[in-house]
Amino acid sequence: MTGGEFAGVVDAVGQSVTDFRVGDQVLGFRTQGTYAQYTVVPTNQLVAKPASVPWEIAGSLSGAGQAAHTAVGALRVTAGETFLINGAAGGVGTVAIQLAQRCGATVIGTASEANHDYLRSLGAIPLTYGDGLADRVRDVAPNGVDAALDAANEAGLKAALDLVQDPDRVGTIAAPEAAEKLGTLWIGSRRSTERLTDLVNLYTEGGLRILVRATYPLAKAADAHRDVESGHGRGKVVLTLD
Repeated sequence: MTGGEFAGVVDAVGQSVTDFRVGDQVLGFRTQGTYAQYTVVPTNQLVAKPASVPWEIAGSLSGAGQAAHTAVGALRVTAGETFLINGAAGGVGTVAIQLAQRCGATVIGTASEANHDYLRSLGAIPLTYGDGLADRVRDVAPNGVDAALDAANEAGLKAALDLVQDPDRVGTIAAPEAAEKLGTLWIGSRRSTERLTDLVNLYTEGGLRILVRATYPLAKAADAHRDVESGHGRGKVVLTLD
């Protein structure tokens, strides 16, 4: 079993549950086990799904959204700073760009050239990742980079460490072994209903854009994984049920 985020309709509740009722529309998170028609979670891993949030968005918001929310906070991104995101077109990067901008930061995002217009549409300065990244960043940020998030690979993490003075403000969600070796932050998602509620509210207020690039029926989960693993994708891939 796999999957760490979901959205659906409450089918049953425990005897002591008062926050939710059968028939409520919800979204939430758990550690694996959500590639399924049914999943069981405690109420402190659920929030109500507003009617204005499409099912595909609700089902894809918790994982990447909370990882990005955690990262922007852990890296202490603030107004007037420059924030670098390596692998910015994916699900985590998409949300991190927008959250950092809400903090008042300028965002530089790396992606394949095919995704540069997408990054511009989110308000980020796009750059191509790969060899020479640090020099390309310096060209567009001559005053330096204050914090960096790697959402792609060890090479991006090394480039970020070369650009940011404080290694405690360089983090990765993609390369834990490299983070330990290089002395940077490994950023695991610190998930909570408060964090998820904040993201839901941002979305319903129009302050957060989520791109679902593809949907697959649950029976074709393997195809969805092949899509994600092909690389260079933007936004989220979502599994659906009839």
